[in-house]
Amino acid sequence: MKISFLGPVEKPPADLVADVETAFAGGTVKDLLAALKYPERQAWFFSVVRNEERLGPDDRVEAGDSVTIMLVVGGG
Repeated sequence: MKISFLGPVEKPPADLVADVETAFAGGTVKDLLAALKYPERQAWFFSVVRNEERLGPDDRVEAGDSVTIMLVVGGG
């Protein structure tokens, strides 16, 4: 898995990100964010994107995916 962060996201320590990139066998977006040690209440403010598709909290991500984690931005 390849994890990147976009914008002003509070990033986990680099060694934790590297461990998750190597060891995450697949699961939901919620599982991925928990593996990165984000509190559940904070995870609601993130958007997780794979291949230009925004994923919901219960969507699956797999070990071979490339995902980007960014803050949800509102506006008009």
